[in-house]
Order: sequence, then structure tokens, then C-alpha cells
Amino acid sequence: MVLELSQQQMNLLNANLAESIEELHDEVLHTDEREMRQELKAKLQQLQALKRQVAAQLQGHQPAL
Repeated sequence: MVLELSQQQMNLLNANLAESIEELHDEVLHTDEREMRQELKAKLQQLQALKRQVAAQLQGHQPAL
């Protein structure tokens, strides 16, 4: 499935991903249970990969200076 997002929506998505990544990173650091920490790390890696994709899309839509 492909979503068409406006520049404003992409910026909002990028900001939300950054915030979610930061919060999830804190959860990973403060989780004592090893198995849960591994699951959280996997989710964190997925969010980081998605954020990289969104950032690449944003760079592609930026007008040249």
C-alpha cells in the first residue's frame, strides 16, 4: 500500500517518529526484563528505519537552494 502525504503531513510524521523513537529509547534503557528489552529494541530499530525513509522522502521534496 502506498500513501500520498503532503509536505506538511510528512513533516508531522517525521516529528512524531522522532518523538516516539526518543520515548522508546528511554523505555529500552529503563526496562529490566531482558526479553522485553529485546522486543523494545526491535521496535526501536523498525521506527528508526521508518524515520530514515521519511527523512529521505523529505530531502527529495525539498526545493534546491
